[in-house]
Amino acid sequence: MQKRYVGLLAVIAVTACLAVVGTLGGWYLADRTASGPVDPTASGPVAASTGAATTGGQPAGSAATGSGPSSSQPAARTYPLDELVYSRAGLTVTLVSAETTGGKLRLNLTYRNDSSVAWPVSCPTVEVDRTSSRIVLSDGRTVRPESTWCTTTRPDESFSIAPGKRVESWGVFPAVPEAGSSFELSWYDFPTLDVRLR
Repeated sequence: MQKRYVGLLAVIAVTACLAVVGTLGGWYLADRTASGPVDPTASGPVAASTGAATTGGQPAGSAATGSGPSSSQPAARTYPLDELVYSRAGLTVTLVSAETTGGKLRLNLTYRNDSSVAWPVSCPTVEVDRTSSRIVLSDGRTVRPESTWCTTTRPDESFSIAPGKRVESWGVFPAVPEAGSSFELSWYDFPTLDVRLR
């Protein structure tokens, strides 16, 4: 009978020791991983500074170069422009819009022939085409297009735009001007145009 009680007391003692060790260990780990008390007033400024860092310090939706600490880009945005690049005898080239997405700027242009005769045009080779146009940003950087309508569809080819017809052209530049800033566009041999994204 006494041996049974001794065994039972030993089991109880071991269980109690394990409970104490477990409790102390839990407190120790909790203290090491605790982040401290939560301050409800801190959530506002923290959220604001996180948002500013994500967009490079600019409002969401504005054009950014992605130079902030986060690699995420602002949402894609389209700027309607409708600016005349060239006009002569019913032949016009219009900068219709600009699109910013993924750290790139796409300029959309329309060639329109409102004359009574065909308008002969030509696309240079891919190598020449990529040095035939450029934008100059407000900080002085010159950026050449990485692709254009010509390099994609008709490199080193001559063709005509029939009377009453138009061609939708474009160029993609690997840089995004800041919203509200102006940049200079030199599109092939047409006159230089000052452009502002609003």
